[in-house]
Amino acid sequence: MAYYYPDSPIVDSPKLCQDIFSILESQFLFGSASPAAKPSSPVITGIGKVRILSIDGGSADLAASALVRLESSLRRLSDNPSATIPQFFDLAVGSGSGALLASLLFVNNLSAIDASQVISKARLDGSETENRFGRFFKRENKTIRKAFGETSLKDASKPLLIASYDLNTGAPFVFSRADAVESDGFDFRIGDVCEAVTCEGRKIKKVKSMDGQTNIRVVNVGASLNPTAIGITHVMHNKQEFPFVNGLEDLFVLSIGGDGARKSNLIKITRACEADLVDQSVAMAFGDNRKNSYVRIQGNEINGGTTVEDVLTETSVESVLFQGKKLMKETNDERLKWTAGELMKEQHKRLQSKIPTVFIKPSVTPSRTSSSSALTLTTVSTGSSESPRY
Repeated sequence: MAYYYPDSPIVDSPKLCQDIFSILESQFLFGSASPAAKPSSPVITGIGKVRILSIDGGSADLAASALVRLESSLRRLSDNPSATIPQFFDLAVGSGSGALLASLLFVNNLSAIDASQVISKARLDGSETENRFGRFFKRENKTIRKAFGETSLKDASKPLLIASYDLNTGAPFVFSRADAVESDGFDFRIGDVCEAVTCEGRKIKKVKSMDGQTNIRVVNVGASLNPTAIGITHVMHNKQEFPFVNGLEDLFVLSIGGDGARKSNLIKITRACEADLVDQSVAMAFGDNRKNSYVRIQGNEINGGTTVEDVLTETSVESVLFQGKKLMKETNDERLKWTAGELMKEQHKRLQSKIPTVFIKPSVTPSRTSSSSALTLTTVSTGSSESPRY
């Protein structure tokens, strides 16, 4: 039974709800030490866009070919024959075979064509599944071990995320360079991680951290097949490395998906649906910025190209939430060329700015346990040994 007390103060419920939400938003979304306090300085905008490269699991062949074309365009536009993909992106995120490709690019700093050759050798070294463009490898792969040696997550030149599934906790687990530079308990050998996330079917691989304190039982079950949302979430909440990101309008995302071939296996259909759902959700989240800030490269499921080159010459598709996909006017190859132009525009903008866009944590910090450790700045405009500006 409700009671009414005439002398009780009147509470403005909408205002109270708004105040509570503001506190929760400041405390948990942005990590503010004083959630109720408003920032004393204005929000800095217009610094530049953070560039994210996302590669789906099971799309290494298509992604490698797409990035070879993109890298070729970037070299031509920049008049730099040695330009590489990592120089034009601030973060890479991958799952499955996409994680292997991302690691070869951002840990070994290989060119796209060299990374593609390593993936081909790794496939020959392992057993194959019947998926044309997403074949996974056997549990132990000599090519992968030789490629990475003893390098670990913190050796990546840029922020790197690898999506996986941990059987110990029964939940997704993201291997992150940002965590690795903070604690050896979250630093893992890249070779072990890539072997684990590219294992066939139901094989399980145990991955230990560099200090031996953290054990992850990784199984490749298609978790986070499309890791784009993981990359976006990381950037939005990682205010140390990406302090000027206030919303999706401050991002530029290149997401590379699968070949678009029709699936007959139930598991493959489920994975494809999950990837499409993420694609549609991300596309709609960008709203009016979608055409200029979000690029998705994938097969259109209509022409059914038999090779990755066929897929790249297919008409591109755009996802619309709850409405499926619609054909665009451009081909995938044309969209890659447009992407190269946008990346060059962003690069020129950064070179003219006095304020860096991204602050990357150094691989070695004075205190591994401190979240407020010093940061380093990087850029593609210099090859000097000093900490360059980005």
